[in-house]
Amino acid sequence: MTHRDDPQNVNQMLGMEIIGRWIEKEWIPSRPEDDLITLWIDEISINQAVIKKLQPPFDVDGGYQFEACDIIDSPAVVAIHAATYNGELTYRTGTYLFRFRHTDSGATVEVLVAATYHTDHGDLVVLGCMPEDFVAVWRSFEHECDRMAHPRARVTVIGGRAGSFEPMVSWDDIVLPDQLKKDLLEDVDSFFTKGIGIYHRLNLKPFRKLLLAGVPGTGKTMLCNALAKWALARDYLVIYVSSADQAGSTFGKIQHALHVASNANKPTLILLEELDAYLHEQEKALVLNVLDGSESFDNECGTLLIATTNYPEAIDERVLRRPGRLDRIYIIPEIRDPDAAERMLRQYLGDMWQDNHAEVAHKMVGFPGAFIREVAVYALTLVAHDDLKELSADLLSTSYQRLKEQIDARDNFLKHRRNGNTVGFRISDN
Repeated sequence: MTHRDDPQNVNQMLGMEIIGRWIEKEWIPSRPEDDLITLWIDEISINQAVIKKLQPPFDVDGGYQFEACDIIDSPAVVAIHAATYNGELTYRTGTYLFRFRHTDSGATVEVLVAATYHTDHGDLVVLGCMPEDFVAVWRSFEHECDRMAHPRARVTVIGGRAGSFEPMVSWDDIVLPDQLKKDLLEDVDSFFTKGIGIYHRLNLKPFRKLLLAGVPGTGKTMLCNALAKWALARDYLVIYVSSADQAGSTFGKIQHALHVASNANKPTLILLEELDAYLHEQEKALVLNVLDGSESFDNECGTLLIATTNYPEAIDERVLRRPGRLDRIYIIPEIRDPDAAERMLRQYLGDMWQDNHAEVAHKMVGFPGAFIREVAVYALTLVAHDDLKELSADLLSTSYQRLKEQIDARDNFLKHRRNGNTVGFRISDN
C-alpha cells in the first residue's frame, strides 16, 4: 500500500479537498477584492476553551485587534463537538468567521476557518482563507491562542493534560556515564548555538533528530525531563508529545507538534517518547516522511526532536540505518560500575544513607536505574512502616533480594510462556 493509498491519508486528502473546493468555488468568488488564499492552519484557533477566552478587543501583531468569532453555515462541513472524559468541550468542527480591525485605519479583515475530522481518533483537517498579506498576523494570533490554551504550562503538551509533564530533574541529578551525558548535552547545545546556522548555509531545514534507546528503566524519561528544564532556562519552546489520551500514538500528534514549532519563532525542543509505538503499519510512511524532513514544517529558529524507545529492535531498519532519518542514536545503558550504583542509591536514600549500604549497592550493577530507585523506595517504606530511626544494611539487603526475586520470577514466567508452557508454573511463593 502506497502513502497515497493509506486510508488515513486518503481521508485527510478527501476532507481537505471537500473544504478547499467549497472555499474555491463559493467563498473566494464572493470576495474578489480581498486577494484571498487558502491555507492549512493550526487547530488551536477552534479550541473551544480558547474561543471562550477571546474577549475583544484583543491585540495581535500588525496593529490589528481581534474583534469577533462567529459560527456560519456551510454545506461542506458538519458541526461535531469533541469532549474530554469529564464533559469539557474541546473542539468543534464547522465553519467560523474571525474578524480583525486595524486600530489606526479601521480596516476590517475577515478570516474564514473550516474544520472537519478525518480519522476516528479525532484528528482534524483545518483550513483557513484570508488575504495573503494577513498570514503573518494570523500566525501571531495562533501563537496567542496556543498561549491561552496552556496558561500555566511551561511545556506545551500535545495529546495529554496541560501540566502533565513538569521538568523537575536537574542535569546533575542524572547518574549515567559521564561521557554519555557530556556527549548528549554538547550535541543538543551545539545544534541550537552553532548548528542552525550551518543548516541554513547548506539550504537545509534546521531540523535534527536524536534517539535515546535502552531497556525500560535506564533513565530515558529523566534525560528528557532534564533536557526540557535545560531548554526552558534558555527560553526555548518545549513540546511534549503524549500518547496518554484516547487517541494514543497517532501521526497527527507529531504533525501538530511540528506545526506549533514552525509558528513559535524560537528554538524548539520536541520530546517524543516510545517512538516505536508510532511506527505501526497504518502510519509508518507518514512518520518516515517526517523523519526524512519532507513532511516537516520549517522552523527558522531550529527544531530538535528527541525520541525514545525501549525496544529498538521493533523499529524498522529503514529508520535506524538510513542516513538522515535519525541523526544520532544514543544507547542508554544499565548501571555499569559499582561507583555509579553507589551514587544513585545514595541519591535516592538521602539522609538515610550509611557507608555500609555500599555493599548492597554494588550488587545492583547491571540493573537499570529504575530498579535501584525501587529498592530504595521499598526499603524506606519498610523503615516508615516499622517506625525505625535508621535503615540498616540488612533491611536494605532484604529490599534488594525481594525485588530481585520478583524480577527473576517475571523472567521465568515470560520464558515459560514463550515456550508455550504455563500450566502448573508457580510465579512466586509470596
